[in-house]
Amino acid sequence: MKFTILALSGALTMGLAVSATAHEHAIGLYDFAQQSGYGPWSGVITDAHGTIFGTNPNGGNGSCTADAGCGTIYALKPPKSGGSSWTLDVLYDFQDQGDGWFPEAPVTFGPHGSLFGYPAAGSYGTVFQLRRPAKGSNTWRYRVLYTFTNGADGNLLYVIAPLAWDGQALYGIASGGANACGQSGCGSVFRLKPSRSGNWTEKTLYSFTGGTDGGVPVSIVRSGSGSLYVATEYGNGAVVEIAPAGKGMWTETVLTTFNGGNDGNNPGNLVLATDGTIYGTANKNGTGGIVFQLTQTNGTWTRTNIADVSFHRYGPVSLANGLNGSLIGVVEGDFDFFAGNVFQLTSSGSTWSVKQLWNFNHGPDRNPLGVVTGRGGHLYGTLNGGDSSSGSVFELK
Repeated sequence: MKFTILALSGALTMGLAVSATAHEHAIGLYDFAQQSGYGPWSGVITDAHGTIFGTNPNGGNGSCTADAGCGTIYALKPPKSGGSSWTLDVLYDFQDQGDGWFPEAPVTFGPHGSLFGYPAAGSYGTVFQLRRPAKGSNTWRYRVLYTFTNGADGNLLYVIAPLAWDGQALYGIASGGANACGQSGCGSVFRLKPSRSGNWTEKTLYSFTGGTDGGVPVSIVRSGSGSLYVATEYGNGAVVEIAPAGKGMWTETVLTTFNGGNDGNNPGNLVLATDGTIYGTANKNGTGGIVFQLTQTNGTWTRTNIADVSFHRYGPVSLANGLNGSLIGVVEGDFDFFAGNVFQLTSSGSTWSVKQLWNFNHGPDRNPLGVVTGRGGHLYGTLNGGDSSSGSVFELK
C-alpha cells in the first residue's frame, strides 16, 4: 500500500503543503444563540429536502444550569425559492423533567421522518424518539423509549456516537457496565426493540472485558447483513464485530487491535462503505492521526493504514462517506492558532491522496466537529466556536 499526500500551493503545515481549492468556499448558515441552543458537540444529518437536523447541549428554554438551559434539538431549513436565509426551528427544548438534558450526540433518522437520540445527562441517560407533529399541530412529539440504570446496561454519560436504526430495532453503545476498565466500566453494545404493544425493551448484546476487545466503545456502525462494527479505545484500542448467531445469540470477533506509535491507537469514528469496507480514524503518537481501512477476504480481515492525516500536529476527529468513493472528515484544531479544517481522501488504485478542502482560519468560525454530504454534493457541518462564539452551522460548496 502506498501513501501519498497531495501537495497544493499554500502554507506548509507539519510537512504537508495544503490550501483550499479555488472552487471551495465555506459560509456560515446560522449562528447559534441562547434560544436556538448553542455549543454543539457533534455533527448533523440532512434529509432529501436539504433540511439539516442537529443537537445543542446548552441553551433553550429549560432551567438546568444557571442561564445555560438544558439543550435543544433543531431543524435548519434551506431558503425557499428566491430566498437567501436559512430558517431554524427548535423542535424540542429539554427540561430535565424525566426527558434528560445536555444532548451532545447527533440524532438518527427513524420511521416516518422521526428522530432517535439521547441526552447525556439526567439520570444515567435516556433514549428518545421525536416524532413529527400530528395532523393540525406544529409540535413535535417527544417520547422516552428507555432509561439506563447504570447496572449491567451501563450508561450514556460519556457517549457521543449516533444510534443505528435498521427499520426494526435501535443499536448503540454504552459506557459503564459490569466489567471494569481502570476506574470505570468497559462498556457494552445494546439493542432497543419495540414490542407489538409499543413498549421498547433493552437487551445487552455484548459486554466488553478490557482484554483484546479493548473496552470503552466510541463508535458503532451496522452492516446490511446485521453485523455491528464497534471501535473501542481502552488500552490502545480495537475494532470488533458483534454478529447475530441465531436464536437470539450474538458472537464477538476482534477484527484488529492497535499497538500505538506509528501503528495508531484509540480508534474513533468508523464508516462503512457500500462494498463492505470499514474505514476509521485513529490517533498517532501525539503527532496527528491516521485513516485506516479494514477489508475482508475469505473470512479474514486485514487492516491497512491508508493515510497519515496531520495538520498542525492534529489528527481527524470525524470521517464520513463522500462522493464517488471518497472520504471526507474534519480536524478540530485548537482555541488559539489553528481553527481546524475539512479534508478529503481520494483513491487511485491502492494509492490514497489527502487534500485540504477548507481551513477555518479563513472563517466563518472555528473548531469543526463533523461534516456530511448533502444536496447538490455540498458539505454541511457544525462549528463549536471554541472560546470565541456560541457555535454555528456551515456549508462548504
